[in-house]
Amino acid sequence: MKSRLLAAAVLLVPGAFGADENITQTIKDMYASTLNAMKNAKTKDDIQTVVNGIDVPEWVGISPAGETQTRADALAGLEPLLAIPPEKRPTPTLDFLYIKETGWNVLAVYWVYRQTEHQMVGSLVRDTWVRTALGLRRIRHEKFFPDRVLMDDGKPVILPPHSN
Repeated sequence: MKSRLLAAAVLLVPGAFGADENITQTIKDMYASTLNAMKNAKTKDDIQTVVNGIDVPEWVGISPAGETQTRADALAGLEPLLAIPPEKRPTPTLDFLYIKETGWNVLAVYWVYRQTEHQMVGSLVRDTWVRTALGLRRIRHEKFFPDRVLMDDGKPVILPPHSN
């Protein structure tokens, strides 16, 4: 009896805390290929193709102030990247904190940031992914707060103050 309970716990507990390794790697790979493709995009059509590869047509973004952004808004916001030479385009770093598969979606929570000479600047994001006929696609992107300094000269500035 104890061995059955132990076996059940070993099989069930990992699923309670995160996503399947294959789903996690698939999502991480999709972010990486999307960022790479955005860095190399040369036309508006290239941007459209990149976005089609990661987002569903009904994708929405939620700003830190709670405003809803449509996919058309997002596409228009990406077009100014085309004026920047590919080798000079900013490429954010993603640091995943949590990827959790539920019955109908996969949630990905991550830090997105860029490094300047003395500061790390970024935000915390949660994306909701769904399964489609074309595979996993994002349906929702929520940015929890505006880009801000996360670290200054190697010192974290987003942590709560230490009280004595």
